[in-house]
Amino acid sequence: MNALKWLLALAFFGVGTLASVAAQDRSAVVLIYHRFGEDNLPSTNIRLEQFEAQIEELATGGYTVLPLSEVVRKLRVREQFPEKTVSITVDDAFKSVINEGWPRLKAAGLPMTLFVSTDPVDEGNPNYMSWDDIRTLESEGVEIAHHTASHLHMIYEGPETSLADIKRASERFETELGYVPKIFAYPYGEHEPKLMELVEAEGFSAAFAQFSGPAAFWSHPFALPRYPVNERYGDMERFRLIARTKALPIEDQVPANPVLSDTTNPPVFGFTVDGTVRGLGAMACYPNHLGRAAELLRLNDNRIEVRFDEPMPPGRGRINCTMPAGDGRWYWLGSFFYVPGGRLD
Repeated sequence: MNALKWLLALAFFGVGTLASVAAQDRSAVVLIYHRFGEDNLPSTNIRLEQFEAQIEELATGGYTVLPLSEVVRKLRVREQFPEKTVSITVDDAFKSVINEGWPRLKAAGLPMTLFVSTDPVDEGNPNYMSWDDIRTLESEGVEIAHHTASHLHMIYEGPETSLADIKRASERFETELGYVPKIFAYPYGEHEPKLMELVEAEGFSAAFAQFSGPAAFWSHPFALPRYPVNERYGDMERFRLIARTKALPIEDQVPANPVLSDTTNPPVFGFTVDGTVRGLGAMACYPNHLGRAAELLRLNDNRIEVRFDEPMPPGRGRINCTMPAGDGRWYWLGSFFYVPGGRLD
């Protein structure tokens, strides 16, 4: 199903479909880690004491921790999730994953999915795992997933270069593992409709980005959200908050294309919330460049339009909308944007 067909499907099913599922847990939280115990790299690292506390929370806090493949399966067939379902993913195959991260998860009996970019592994970078390491993890139950060959900026490089990079990685997976993983993650979380269609056409079952929010039945299967977890955003209060979030049931979200131009920045951002959700007056939406909540316009009871005058700066941008969901949990809707011209990092 390409991006246009997905939007048409949402329009066809309409509010009535969402209303029938809003009272049930139809979303799962997917976490993304990179490095473990590499304290000199705080933006992508989680300190070991933080990680151990998070594992304890997941093991004892009434969560169901599922492999990512099971989350994807349930999303595709719209099978209800247990309350507080979480999945753990790790990007980039750094050496600290096998040395520090996985041993702790394995000891706690928690599953993990590893997204591998093949070039650093092939180059023998000492900061990355080897193929033998990756095969060891696979033999111990770790799911291996696809993260391109060179970890390129796919929006910047464009569909043709991105496709060649994906195919090159697929050849390496086939050679080293005997198969091509069917779950994909965009490097840096950067995606747009043409890339989403490209990834689907390559035979992947789902693709994940890096904007916050739970993955839900109404999420696009080739632009699924994940919560980044690092030192800055790894304290227990925040971790407990995000691990318990529920996806805000919405439809008719605009704009469909997250890539902004001079004429579409700031974006006209809006969505319709399922009619069974109450308390929309408590919603707040935070563009990440503002440092404050944006103005919300409420139309026809459950249509929300988010307005702000300051354009998003070049690079990756996000808007996060949250509101109480009851029982100490929160609804969360995250959205990704990209403004060309920023520094590539």
